[in-house]
Amino acid sequence: MLVYTRIAGETAPESHVLSTANATVGDLLEKVKNARTSKGREVSLLLDGAEPDALLADLGVTEGALLEIRAVGSPLPSVKPQDDAPEIDFSSLVVAPVSAKKTTEYEAVTELLQWHSPFHIDGGRPAQVVWTPESTVLQSVDWEAYRSPDKLYYRTYMTRQSRNDRSVSTAFRYAEETGQLSSVDADHVEVMRRFVGALQYPDWGLCMLHQHITRFCMSSWISGASSFMMFDQLRHAQLYGRLAIAYGEIYEGFDDPQQSWMEDDRMQPTRQIIEELLVELDWGKSFIIAGLLVEPLFTTASHALIAGRRGRDGDTLAPFVCQSILEDKQRHRDSVEAFVQLVAEDPENGDLNRGLITMWADEWLPRAHAAASMLVGDDADSLAAVQAAHDVVAERIAALRTSEAL
Repeated sequence: MLVYTRIAGETAPESHVLSTANATVGDLLEKVKNARTSKGREVSLLLDGAEPDALLADLGVTEGALLEIRAVGSPLPSVKPQDDAPEIDFSSLVVAPVSAKKTTEYEAVTELLQWHSPFHIDGGRPAQVVWTPESTVLQSVDWEAYRSPDKLYYRTYMTRQSRNDRSVSTAFRYAEETGQLSSVDADHVEVMRRFVGALQYPDWGLCMLHQHITRFCMSSWISGASSFMMFDQLRHAQLYGRLAIAYGEIYEGFDDPQQSWMEDDRMQPTRQIIEELLVELDWGKSFIIAGLLVEPLFTTASHALIAGRRGRDGDTLAPFVCQSILEDKQRHRDSVEAFVQLVAEDPENGDLNRGLITMWADEWLPRAHAAASMLVGDDADSLAAVQAAHDVVAERIAALRTSEAL
């Protein structure tokens, strides 16, 4: 057992090797008393309960500990003055303290996985600039500083979503066994026929968008968060499809959702936005526009459309599915806001990044608001929900304009 001692107020640390892990206070003090620094004086350990026969381990003394010693009495004449002692690099004797923060499994399996230079493709890189700061106009002194608030990695993600999907599957099975959808209000059936299948396409578009972000972003921390968002978007697209199938088992007209997506006037502003996002090659820009400005309004409009009138429509399945989707979306928004905060508070590039984000908001937020409003039609409650979602996003943008934290 190796420990260090220091005469209180006098000397630098001095090392002592004790022959047993069951060393006592007396064993240590014998070593100290015979050391040069004690100068032949009586010594005692400045530690509660430091009786001679007390075990150091029982007093909380661990390997490499630095202990304070009190020395009393006059130095023996045979001991040379301290000024004659050889110079010692005392910094080399100090054991670095063990970090109290233990690396989490999320940190251990996520860090430093993304591609970094030098690359084998440096001699023949395609026109698309990849894995370099130029791949996004946003700038950061440390992309590796990003952390997703949900701290998800594969094992915890699968555990969470497996539980969520079991609940959703139970709801679908219950609706089928009880014939619940057969008594849904006719007007609501028409809304579902027109829109529920088509709602797959925007989330499928966001799924593809996150494939690009995952591939080209500058940090595995960001890529990991984007990957799980991608999987969730696929889940959401398929849940809207399952709702269409459940209705199609009872009602006609649920076989071709693509026609509504391609032709319905109320869907076209949303389709245009999603298509434009899909050809945006700046991963940082698309991450923020999709996650901060577009998705919250689109999801609010979609859910207001198919689940907002459940009290008089008789459909309890769609609201349950929408709630499961919304829980994922809220995680996504938290992850995107953490990204926004990273770039907005960057010590060297914060002003630049905030200016870019607010410029994008000026262009995209009004369009997202108009598309969401068009999607819900003239229903007053749904329009109010879309307006409330818009106001939440606008408050975040206003905070960026005044350099306040999100």
